[in-house]
Amino acid sequence: MKLQKLTYLAYGWWLAYYDDPILSEGPQVWTHGPVFKSLYFALRTFGRAPVTTMQPDGPFGQVLRVDNTDAEVLSLLDWIWGRYGSKSAYYLSDLTHESGSPWRQVAEEHEFKVPMDTPIPVSIIKEHYRKLATENGLGSN
Repeated sequence: MKLQKLTYLAYGWWLAYYDDPILSEGPQVWTHGPVFKSLYFALRTFGRAPVTTMQPDGPFGQVLRVDNTDAEVLSLLDWIWGRYGSKSAYYLSDLTHESGSPWRQVAEEHEFKVPMDTPIPVSIIKEHYRKLATENGLGSN
């Protein structure tokens, strides 16, 4: 769960500064918050146990990895880890469920009976994180 939430936070904070998402897959509205479906299926065998090893390539080919020469992406990931890495999965889950959060906005639109595979629109995430950036004096686009 923690990896899902950290991935979502990186996705959201990236959109505070850039127009295009950092990932080709967007998060969906699941019961326990925003979820990247492919990440869920890649790591579900771990259950609640920590992920302690690099994961092998999936059945459909090589798993995409962050380009370790992309300074902007690496800088964001370092910032996300510094800001949220020490927080528990439950803290991060609560954070992504807060009133006004993108997940909550979409869940409320569906009266918390969200159909499977419902995405959280990029526009809603971008607006939310740009507002957070401004409120926290971090600037945004």
